Amino acid sequence: MHFRTFLKTGVEVLHVGTQHSNGTALPLEHWKANAGRWRLFTPGIDAYLNQRLAGRSFGTSIENFMLLLEIADFAAWGKGVAFTGPEGYSSYKPKTRELRSVGQIDWLDVQMLTPTQQLDAYRTAAISAIRRASEATRRPKDFEFSEFAQAVDDALRRAKISQVSRSSFEANEVQSFAAVDGFAAR
Repeated sequence: MHFRTFLKTGVEVLHVGTQHSNGTALPLEHWKANAGRWRLFTPGIDAYLNQRLAGRSFGTSIENFMLLLEIADFAAWGKGVAFTGPEGYSSYKPKTRELRSVGQIDWLDVQMLTPTQQLDAYRTAAISAIRRASEATRRPKDFEFSEFAQAVDDALRRAKISQVSRSSFEANEVQSFAAVDGFAAR
């Protein structure tokens, strides 16, 4: 089973480490005036979950689950083309054996939280997305939604921030690269 997060955020969501990036849409003054930050590194969470889900099967219909994680001040954005709305969205692609589902986190609820508390909000959004997919009209027949949700929930409850951080992710990527190519660590 492969788990992946596609992160979609409102411009108001400030990510730790990107305040000096050319890609930020907000001036530096905005960063100084607003203390709230998104402190999680979603590729690190994905890598952590994939390690925990490796070799597990929850049915033959799905090989990939994509959490479409939306983080924004939804009240300020209103309903429209930017975000899916509280009812969410799920998509089952039988040819690619992929299941996609939206999870939402309200920025105003998490912007001042610690990384551990934000990880808990991420966990809640992921479980909500899995449950939403289980209730969709077009869903896989041979997939154990409740077992998958429980496995993700258990893994994220046991996760430490150090295990899902950018530095942990990069250390594991470098180690995997070196091992694959036959390079010894020096």
